[in-house]
Amino acid sequence: MNSKILTTSQIIEEYEIFSEDEFLSKVKEWKIPSLGKGKYDRGVIEKYFQKADRNVYESVIIAISNQKGGEGKTTVSVCLAEALSRSAPVLLVDWDAQANITQLFFGSAERSVFHALGYRGEEPVDAKDLLVSLAPNLDLLPSSIHLANFTTPYERDDFELLKDALKPLRSSYKYVIIDCPPSLGLILENALIAADHVLIPIQTRAFSVQGLKDLHSTILKIKKKANPSLNLLGAVLNQYEDARALAGLADAIRKYFGVFDTVIYRRESIPQAQAKKKLLGEYDNKAMQMFSSLADELMEKISNG
Repeated sequence: MNSKILTTSQIIEEYEIFSEDEFLSKVKEWKIPSLGKGKYDRGVIEKYFQKADRNVYESVIIAISNQKGGEGKTTVSVCLAEALSRSAPVLLVDWDAQANITQLFFGSAERSVFHALGYRGEEPVDAKDLLVSLAPNLDLLPSSIHLANFTTPYERDDFELLKDALKPLRSSYKYVIIDCPPSLGLILENALIAADHVLIPIQTRAFSVQGLKDLHSTILKIKKKANPSLNLLGAVLNQYEDARALAGLADAIRKYFGVFDTVIYRRESIPQAQAKKKLLGEYDNKAMQMFSSLADELMEKISNG
């Protein structure tokens, strides 16, 4: 087809018009001349619509995981995503049936990431239609209690449903952060199969080291059997209080995971910002600097392979 002639579908795609109905209403309202049979002259169309300037990204998917609850995964996920979004588009995936991130900013979601999976033969919803904006350069793929039904493999491909649901989104974001649930099983395995990297938040309490062996074994199993390119970035010490009793904690963690140099200290402003449903940078930019440092170190680790 002559590149100077555009069909309606090509115009909607190239100029990022919301729908065919919207386009046709503009054609009628502005009396845009047609070549007939749903075809238009490109030169004419460019007088009325500005072509979308799209950036295409080779995205990096990072799973934030720890099988133990109370380790601050959600806080690290949200604040790390916010820090990364200051330099590139970021997608935050609420991959937990508790839907803490979704509840934090929006309350309950009727349709969520679960509906993009196509689990048990259901027709999957396009994940693009589920996205909500948290801030410029930062979008959320929300969760809901429906995800609690995603526990038992129904078909062999069920282990890659999240990976497949994210494929249409990957080129739109530089970083995709997956907030994983505090458990092992099908939901976590989906996240690890979809991810390129894993980051482990660990609260700086002695009992937080429990269970690291099981999580480490799960990551190695996924890497060996389903996702050989999965990279273990390491652990980040979270809610650190700099007590002498914790001096040997990092050494205990290093038996299983490398440890980031950046430490996230306990700050009252972090839960306060969440209570006010605000991103941390809007509430306490000084506290946000810890996560900016974590983002810088993470990007360096990823770029160095």
